[in-house]
Amino acid sequence: MYFQPIEAPTAASRDRARDLIVAVALALILSTGWLITDWARLRHLLLPDHDDMMRLAQVRDWLAGQATNDWTQYRMAPPLGAPMHWSRVNDVGIAAIILLVRPVLGTSAAEMAAVLGYPLLLFALALFLSARIGRRLWGAQGGPIAALLMAFAYPGTLAFLPGRIDHHALQVVLIQLLVLAVMAAPTWRGGLGAGLWAGISLVVGLETLPQVGVLIAVLALLWVAHGVMERARLLGFAGGLAGTTLLFLAFLRPTLWSAAYCDAFTPASATGALLTAGALALLAAMTPWLRHSTPRLAAGGLLGGAVLAATLIAYPSCWRGPYGVMDPFLVKWFLPFIDEANSLFDQRPLRAIAFSGVCVVASLVTLWMLWRDAGRRVLLLPLGAVILVSTLVMLAQVRGVYIGAPLAAPMLAGLVITARNATRGRVAKIVGAWLASAGILYATLGDQIERRLGAGPGVAPVKQQVLCSAGNPWALIDRQPKGVVMAGTSIAAYLIAATHHATIGAGYHRNDRGNMAMYRFFLSPPERARAIGRAWRADYVAFCPGDFDELGVTRAYPASLATALARGRVPAWLRPVPIGDTALRLYRIRR
Repeated sequence: MYFQPIEAPTAASRDRARDLIVAVALALILSTGWLITDWARLRHLLLPDHDDMMRLAQVRDWLAGQATNDWTQYRMAPPLGAPMHWSRVNDVGIAAIILLVRPVLGTSAAEMAAVLGYPLLLFALALFLSARIGRRLWGAQGGPIAALLMAFAYPGTLAFLPGRIDHHALQVVLIQLLVLAVMAAPTWRGGLGAGLWAGISLVVGLETLPQVGVLIAVLALLWVAHGVMERARLLGFAGGLAGTTLLFLAFLRPTLWSAAYCDAFTPASATGALLTAGALALLAAMTPWLRHSTPRLAAGGLLGGAVLAATLIAYPSCWRGPYGVMDPFLVKWFLPFIDEANSLFDQRPLRAIAFSGVCVVASLVTLWMLWRDAGRRVLLLPLGAVILVSTLVMLAQVRGVYIGAPLAAPMLAGLVITARNATRGRVAKIVGAWLASAGILYATLGDQIERRLGAGPGVAPVKQQVLCSAGNPWALIDRQPKGVVMAGTSIAAYLIAATHHATIGAGYHRNDRGNMAMYRFFLSPPERARAIGRAWRADYVAFCPGDFDELGVTRAYPASLATALARGRVPAWLRPVPIGDTALRLYRIRR
């Protein structure tokens, strides 16, 4: 057998308890520190990111009676609303906490418990799973080291900050569970569990498609190499993936089920998952007749290629990627300013180091470990494959670090352990290994270099919605009569979640109609903008200084409403509304 148990059951139980204690302690300590730092905003339920705010709005709507299968945000681009691409899977944990706490403490306290408790629970679970992977790879000493390194795994830790209720943290946990399942002995039960985690991950969001895809490839390669020994697991995985996909098709298929989309749980992703499951089941069934690795490789390659080709032929929208439905104007002027959707090479050099440092080091360590430790290669391969593919994703879209950095921790634990076992220069090697493995170091290093060189601010510019929410203007805006607000994408989600108003544009790619209307409104001359606002029945205009700077609005659109507002020239049809000491400006549209 190429898989061997590494612990007796009793020892394994004790080690799990230790890993859990370490994980919970680290999660509580770090989350408390983060909470204290950001309490001034969190106490008003102003969450770290606009996606978190929109997620809170989605959960509220669900608890208020919106159908489970209806993912539309009706206060975005009213009256029809705009479709969202988020599934309800991530909403379940948030909603469960609210429902549990609300009867005792009321709605406000329940929502606070959810936005603080949900990321804390996921962080503790992710630290625990990191320890389990580290222990599986390196033995007893690997567990606590892997947990500690994950606690330092910036920027992956950003997904677990208090208030971060978007789905990135859940995706980290699901990929960790999938990696652990693939690292386990090749049984049908293990395969079934792996298929379950893979299926859920793809329903939560297609951001993890590269990681799920490479782990399926690892399973296929293990089947190619070991044949009948991997047959049961391959069949179990096929059953788990197909069963999970069919279950969600039966009970969670969104009301908007269009072949035009290739960005989430859609006909394309469901078809691809079911075809993949069918291909894997067929390979497992053919195993007795494929007695050598060469015919198994050929069969796997042919069926894999057929699945990919069939999916792309059936759903040509996938050739254009997840943003293919967007207007070309938005692709050029909106999409490039979504940080996580941009390439690593689009970042400032030192910010790129901060984001990529731990993933690059982990990739190098992965290649080194695979080369030097042939006996552990089968165990290393699932985790190493995820790290390498996440680093490649990061080059195209920095969102790859949200999976890559946390998953790097167990691999880097091996570097620390190797340094500990060194016979010469041991202290220097241990210090170097810890420093190279701590993701937070790269962020601190970039910050300090920028400060000393005077190359720019020591940190990235504060987001507009943070600047414009100073003093909590949302409470004052919420006191205004209910209406529709024309606002830039940077603050729209805060308007939806922190007030009772609706917005026309918002930073979500499926809201193509509303976003184009919003850009036309602000980039048109004031009188033309007034007509657009009237057509959309807008009641208010919200403007944050810095809105549309990415377009060079004062130069490119000198006669626009945005330029007029930026220069303090308010048209007569807009009446300023006082909302306190804040950079944000609110205007009532005169009828």
